Formats: sequence, C-alpha cells, structure tokens
Amino acid sequence: PKPPSHPSNPWTPTFTNGTCAVQADDYLTYGLVDTVDDCETMCTGVDGCVFFNTYHDNNAKDGSTQLTCALFSKCHDQKDADNCGGQTEPDGSINFITESAGIARSSNGVFGLSFLACSF
Repeated sequence: PKPPSHPSNPWTPTFTNGTCAVQADDYLTYGLVDTVDDCETMCTGVDGCVFFNTYHDNNAKDGSTQLTCALFSKCHDQKDADNCGGQTEPDGSINFITESAGIARSSNGVFGLSFLACSF
C-alpha cells in the first residue's frame, strides 16, 4: 500500500515497498489494520507515537490479509527494517514480509513550513 499523499498530511514516508519490518527498542504496540490510513489513525491515538511501520506478514496471522501496523516513539528508516521474517509458523510454513513502509510524523512549523518530528 502506498503511504497517504494528502497535501496537508502531517506524515512523511521514510521508506516504501520493503521486504523487512522495523524492530527497535522504542516499539510501542501493534495492531492489524485494513489500510495505511487506519494505521495513521492508530498512531495518532497513541501517546508518544511519531512513526509507524505497515507491512504484510505473510503466512502469519492465521492467513489474514490485514496489514500489521507497528508503532514507535522514534523515527526509523530502511536500515532499521531488519526483521525479514523467517519464523516457522504453527502450520510449518515460514513467514516473510512484503510491502513494508515506514512513515514518520511531521509538524507544521513557522510560516507553514514542515519538518520531521525526529531527524536521522
């Protein structure tokens, strides 16, 4: 799924179409969602969330087609996406990650300028 691209959208993609998910110490929580916009809404509702990672965790989640939405308190980029799956599921299949996207919150600054809530 493509990250939202609304002109006044306070979110900025840091990577798209990855094959690994972010795993980091600032992990907050996760949920299953239908769309990237749903994950954005989830992050907005969690204190401290400034970044989310959506992805398909294939062969996991009992065959669900929903996106995994992982929330974090710091920004991340492609180098932090190092969980590429490979775990054996109860049915013996091996999970793998597709369509991983990282999206960071930006803030409106003076004179309408935009900046990322965290820097790399």
